[in-house]
Amino acid sequence: MIEQNVKFHSDGLVLDGAFFTDEHNNDPSLPIVIVCSGFTGQKNIHPERYARAFTPRGFTVFGFDYRGFGESQGTREKVLLEEQVRDIAAAVAVVRQRAEKEGRKVVLAGWGMAGGLILDACRLVEGQVDALVAMNGFFDAVRVQKALRGEHGWKAFKQFMAAERQRLALGGEPQGIDPFDIYPLDPVSREYVFTELVKAPGYGVTSSFDFADSLISFKPEAHLDERFASVPLLIAHGAENDLHPVTEPKSLYAAYPGPKELFLLEGGGHTEWMLDDNPLFIQFSGHIADWMQRNV
Repeated sequence: MIEQNVKFHSDGLVLDGAFFTDEHNNDPSLPIVIVCSGFTGQKNIHPERYARAFTPRGFTVFGFDYRGFGESQGTREKVLLEEQVRDIAAAVAVVRQRAEKEGRKVVLAGWGMAGGLILDACRLVEGQVDALVAMNGFFDAVRVQKALRGEHGWKAFKQFMAAERQRLALGGEPQGIDPFDIYPLDPVSREYVFTELVKAPGYGVTSSFDFADSLISFKPEAHLDERFASVPLLIAHGAENDLHPVTEPKSLYAAYPGPKELFLLEGGGHTEWMLDDNPLFIQFSGHIADWMQRNV
């Protein structure tokens, strides 16, 4: 796989990206696929994993690090979803320039939390994206928080937020917060994060109260409008996903105003099968590649 490094700008920060192609099979009739990481993700994890799956089939793939991650500039490991949306929009602008020169289309794909981020980004770059792929995402943060925590846990989390907001308003010092106290993981996903993802160079994150506010305000499903009417969407999701319940893709499918397909991966949870040689990942990535060839 050939990697062509690219630097680009978002809100004045220099971000690190790369185009990936296969030296033996680079089909200029196929779209360029932008693969966006999920929460705490890095270019060298899932974007490169999908690049290894898609490029042998002729696709060009673009991956990048959000601000504060990898080699990108920005406050280390700070996560505000609205900023990541703007980073995705900047990536689209860079890829679109190349796509227009080569007469190609652009697919915007998001994994995990980015499954929703790409929907918000698509509104910012109207007309610049030819198709969307939302992979194992969620589309209403409060709905998912309630599903993961239960009503008692959700009430306790809101009390924590109120107390922390008051402490900060009265001059308290900001404190680092375990991001998975804000965005809780199911047991299987937690094991994958702390056995597989931590192996990636540079992986790790300490969150802040700002992330809690940003997450709770995240509801891309509510912002779907006529701008999506002509943009095909593939919603690909693990049928046994305990982190982002299967009700999430079904709800998005019902709400989406444009051409759409829902693919549920039988036997797939959220992320434990995200390994290059795992049969579920091969099936999942293969279905996405087939859909892109048919629909874009």
